Amino acid sequence: MRRKLFALFLLLTLLLGYLAYLNSLPLAVRAYKLARIPSDEQLIAVYHDKDFWQFATYNPKTQKLKVYALYTDKPILPWGRDVKTVKTPLNYSPLALDLDLLEEVPKETPALLFAGKWYTKENPPEFPSFDEITKEYKNKTLRELTAYYAKKELWIGSITLQTGDVLYGSIGPVWTLTVPDLQDEGNSGFVWEVEVVKEKNASLWVVHYPGDVKVSGVGEVLYRQSSIAVSKAYTSLDNAFKWLNRTSYPKQNPVFLQFTVYSMKSKTIQAGVLVLKYYQKGISMKKKLPDGYVLMDGTDIPVNNSS
Repeated sequence: MRRKLFALFLLLTLLLGYLAYLNSLPLAVRAYKLARIPSDEQLIAVYHDKDFWQFATYNPKTQKLKVYALYTDKPILPWGRDVKTVKTPLNYSPLALDLDLLEEVPKETPALLFAGKWYTKENPPEFPSFDEITKEYKNKTLRELTAYYAKKELWIGSITLQTGDVLYGSIGPVWTLTVPDLQDEGNSGFVWEVEVVKEKNASLWVVHYPGDVKVSGVGEVLYRQSSIAVSKAYTSLDNAFKWLNRTSYPKQNPVFLQFTVYSMKSKTIQAGVLVLKYYQKGISMKKKLPDGYVLMDGTDIPVNNSS
């Protein structure tokens, strides 16, 4: 009996000691430790909002991109933890963060740590413009061009849209990490994903982030028959925005936007639009949502290549 009481006492002492140790750490460091991230995963981004933490990691050996979510504000022990994983052809190792940056978390929320810098609403990230993308790829032949927007949260993978047994497709950046713009209004902070023709069965994927940051990698072809000059995509994207503005989506509060431009026919360019309308904390970690959460353009928007 004494041995059992001593073992229980020792266990409680160790637990209290561990909790005291956690409580002594800076808030972001504490949350990072509670996320239980393996040592072989590189930290590449952090998002922090009230009662919510996200850590994006990349493992160069397995080529897996992950997002860990903790549902707690001042974690001693989190009351919720999610992990989302995708395999990516993109090399995110150049974005690996120094863990010492976790000690510099801003008091303001939401906050984003990306490419070695903390961002807040007062100091938001500056995303590349479409004109900059056009200039860089003006002499390239593309298979696809996609703009991703996230108002809140780090976003990877796809979210399936489903009602009952009926599937309506999905929304999401699949193997690309999308970072939020942190702004209350507007939706101009796009992460640009470019699929450049490399060979018949492979594409060069390049993703453009704030601060002139790029990641790239060679991956599978998604639009095998597609061929598009980026200079011709402007009208198609412009029409997509006009279509969006004619709809009843919450213009001041889109959660996620996805614009995809491609061309499967010689005389047309198509732009597909998906908008996530409703927000709930941790929605980026979801794998499935009712179809009513998403507004989509059910028919492609044709644009004559000569325009």
